[in-house]
This record gives sequence, C-alpha cells and structure tokens, in this order.
Amino acid sequence: MKQAKGLRIAIVEKDKCKSSECNFECNRFCPIVRAGKNIVWLDEEGKAVIDELGCIACGICIVKCPFHAIEIVNLASEPNVPCIHQYGINSFRIYGLPTPKYGKAVGIIGMNGAGKSTALNILAGKIKPNLGILDREVGVDEIIERFRGKEIQRYLQDLYDKKIKVVIKPQDIHEVANKIKGEVKHILKFVDENKVFDLISEYLSLNNFLNKNVKELSGGELQRFTIAIATLKDADVYLFDEPCSYLDVYQRLRLAKLLNYLLSKGKTIVLVEHDFAVLDYLCENICIIYGKPKVYGIVSLPYSTSEGINSYFEGYLPHENVRLRKNPVKFLLRSLERQTTEGYKILEWSRLLVKLDDFVLEAEGGYISKGEVIGILGPNGIGKTTFIKVLAGEIKTFEGLVYCLIENPSISYKPQVFDFPKPEILVKDFLNLINPNYSKNDWIMEEIIYPLRIDQIYERYIYELSGGEKQALKITECLLKDADIYLFDEPSAFLDVEQRLAVAKILRKYAQTFKKAIFIVEHDLMIQDFACDSLIIFKGEPGIKGYSYEPLGLKRGFNMFLKDLGITFRRDQRTFRPRINKEDSWLDRKQKELGEYYYFGV
Repeated sequence: MKQAKGLRIAIVEKDKCKSSECNFECNRFCPIVRAGKNIVWLDEEGKAVIDELGCIACGICIVKCPFHAIEIVNLASEPNVPCIHQYGINSFRIYGLPTPKYGKAVGIIGMNGAGKSTALNILAGKIKPNLGILDREVGVDEIIERFRGKEIQRYLQDLYDKKIKVVIKPQDIHEVANKIKGEVKHILKFVDENKVFDLISEYLSLNNFLNKNVKELSGGELQRFTIAIATLKDADVYLFDEPCSYLDVYQRLRLAKLLNYLLSKGKTIVLVEHDFAVLDYLCENICIIYGKPKVYGIVSLPYSTSEGINSYFEGYLPHENVRLRKNPVKFLLRSLERQTTEGYKILEWSRLLVKLDDFVLEAEGGYISKGEVIGILGPNGIGKTTFIKVLAGEIKTFEGLVYCLIENPSISYKPQVFDFPKPEILVKDFLNLINPNYSKNDWIMEEIIYPLRIDQIYERYIYELSGGEKQALKITECLLKDADIYLFDEPSAFLDVEQRLAVAKILRKYAQTFKKAIFIVEHDLMIQDFACDSLIIFKGEPGIKGYSYEPLGLKRGFNMFLKDLGITFRRDQRTFRPRINKEDSWLDRKQKELGEYYYFGV
C-alpha cells in the first residue's frame, strides 16, 4: 500500500475494530465504495483497512462505526520532514527524529501519544524504523541514506555500527517491576558497571529502601530505582523517558544534578519530560513533537531550550510556521504579597495536630478566601495529602478545628490515588451522571472539556483509558460538581505538558470567575507559579513528622521553599515564566546574597 502524500491519514484502532460484531458499516456507508471503488476491506484478521489515497474524508465511517475505531485526519500539506516509522496500515506514524548531540542534553516535549516514546525507542535501537514502507524490509543502509547530510546521520551510523552503547530508562516503570525480582541493593550492585553505586545512591537518596524487595517499592521509589539501573550502566548515550514522574521537587533537583554529573563525564542525554523547569535547567536544545495523539507526530527542528519553550508557550513554531494553539500562555506579574479581603474568607483552620500511626503533622492556623488558589509545596511523605484529607473531612485531628464561614459548605476533592466505582461505563455517560447539563454549558465545554481533550474519549469505557486520560477525567469530574471548596492532590500526574498548562489555566480561571476556593498539592513549580495566589510550605522529616506554615504570599512562600532547595529563580524577559538559574552562576550568587531566591528584579 502506498504512503499517502501527507494529505490524509486514516487510523483504525485494531483492538477496537470488531467486524464479527458489526455490520461492516465503514464499508456499507462509504460513498466511494457505493460508487464502485473498493477502498474499505477486511484484512486476514478481520480488521478494517482503509485506502488513504482513495478516501475523501467525508467522515461517515467515523460516525457509523459502532466501536469508534476509526479516525480520519487531513493534513494541510506534506510535513517538511520524512515519515520515519509507521506501525502498520492505518496506524500511527512519526515524521522526523530528534537529534542527539554528543556530550550535550537534548529535551523532547509534546503531547502524550504523539510519538515521544517511539522516537526514544528508535534512538535506542529497540525499533528499526521502516521509513513508512510497509510492503518490504528496510535495510540499515537505506535508513542511513534517508538522513544523508543531516546531523543525525552520524548518530544512526554509530548506533547501527555499534560504536556507541545506548541505555534507555523506560516510561513504564511498573513494567520494570514486573520483570525484575529481588532486593534493591543486590540488583543495583549487580548492574553497577561503572562502580559508582555509592555516588548514585547518594544522588537519588536510595538508602531508605535499599533493603526492600522491588515489589514493595512505592511509585517514587520505583522511579528512582529505575533511574539508578540506567545510570549505573556504562554507556555513551542515556535516554530518559519521563524520569520526573512520582518525584517531588527535591528529588527532581537531585535527579537534575545526577544528569549534570553524567554530562560532566562527556555522556550524551536525551530527556523526554513534561516539567519545563527541569528541561530548562539541563538541556541545551529541545525538539517539539506536535500532531494528533495516536494518529501522527511531527518532530520539529532543534531549538535552543529558551527559544523552544518560549515558542511552545506562545503557541507558534517559527521554523515550521505551525500554530500549536489559538491563544498563547501568559504568565502574569501579579501581586507577590498575600491579599486579605474581609468578608471573603470561606474556610479557616486553627493550629492542627494530626497523629497517624508513627507520623505526626503540625499545621499552623490559616484561612482561604473566595476566588483564592492556594498551592501546597513540600517533599513526599511530609503530610501534604494528610492535610488535604483533614480539610476534606476524611481524617480527624488530634487537636484543632477546621471550620467553614458559610452555611452548609460543599467540598469537591480530587485525591492523589483514585479509582472509578463503575469503570465499565462510557466516559460520556459517566459525565452525564455527574452533571446532566454540562454539555449545554459553553464555559464548561470551552474551558474544561476541549482543553483537557475529554471530548476525544467520550465513546471509550473508563477501564480502557490511560493513566493521563483517567487523571484528566477525574479533574473534570471534580470541577463539574458544584462546590464551594475544591481540593486537588497532584493534578498534573500523568498529564502531558499541554494538559498541565490547561489545568493551571482552568483552576486559576475557575477560582476567579466563580469565586471558588481551591487548594492544589503539586510538584511542578511552573504550575504552582501560574495558578496560585498563595503558598503553604511543608517541612519536616518524611514519614516521621511534618510541619506546615500559614498561607504565605508568593514571594515569601517561594523564597522559603527555594532557599531550602538551594536554587534561585529568575523571570524570562519574553514570557515572564520562571527559570532556574544555573548553579553558582553570577545571577544565582547575586540572588542568594540578597536573599531573593524568587522574582529577582521584579
């Protein structure tokens, strides 16, 4: 079958296509088939196949398919980069590849399902690209020739000639746990090819769980274990797929320092990550993968990290002349001091003492006002979720009270760990149970449903959804409930960068528009900076005791938090987004000397 010239892409999700349970509607209702040209047929496995060259993209098959297995996408023009790999007829394809730079760190950003992991697996040699050719085997020489004259040609030549050793840290850390059995310490010492076990253990703070069995590890511990396996191996190129997932801010900073250590040894790093602060701190260049999730992805030309991230926020890629979104994401230079408005307080709490088994949490008294968003920052295991559960009424205090200043207050809570009572229900039916009129509300549709891409999963069952899709659905469920106070515990987990920005915008706008009070527990500092008016800082000893301060203005709160981290933030002059200063740079030293760890010069 010939490759369509960039005009039309037909996708058939094989796991959804069930020809034995339907009346072959995609064929019966196709106007081209009715006109006598057979462009829709069944393959040997009974799955629908659509001829992309003959398809006119009328959309009838999309609507008629009872299992919603078909998607047709029109591209305005042929991508200016070649098709590198296609998984099969009517399957996902990726155009272009990110270019590793020897001795440097290159970042990759983009939506989930747009091909980031595919690109990493090609760079690791785990996937041999077929160049979009499906009817014959593609040779290595042909792959190298496709990139002739480009910088990546040398990398691929070295990869296939086995001149470089490549190690990949996969995205799915739970799959690693299913494959590897035994005690953490023994496994790590076994793979320690560089004899740097003690150094890596210190960077990643592994000592607390070295004696545990792999199957006993928490998400954060499993992530650090997987990173350790990769970095203990002796390689030339290290590929990391979303290493910050499950890690708190402190652990992300230690990870950044570990990767800097690898760079100092002349190693090459390619980093897929949704946390812009980490990418900005580490990477010299970034590539942006855009397109339509699960349909196609196009890899941009390399940008400098600053230019690439700014272009992403502005929603326009100048090298490709492509607009990613209608409106740019703007960081506003709002008040840094906490604003107190009498008569608007909605919830107060006295000094609290909470005891849970061997863990003790003390919290200073505070309040939240209508229209205010309070961010909660601190390491894992320090009591942030405990505090949120106290506010939600799920945990009783040993001392102190939480009291609302309005009659019969209602609370909507998105927990850190969640499930759905009826996962066998369709997404659209689930949302109708939460709020039967949501689809008639233009604000909800434009500000929540479309930005979080919920409309794209309407016809899917909840149990079929990925972790990111379930997270987006849970956030939507929380917001569709009419409440006075909203509690969000790690809402950005599993979300791609586009959805993270959408969540930050939604929560801030929701609080301001409807005068709701919102608490956010979040490790992504850029999300906290964008969405929040105030901060509650947590300190203590993880798993033993925690202490939280009263809500503070952004300047005081971030200064306190960043001082503990030992890092400083500046503002990007173009987008006003926060950026981490390089350690021991002139600006880093100057801000520390002045005690201005945050918002220097503003």
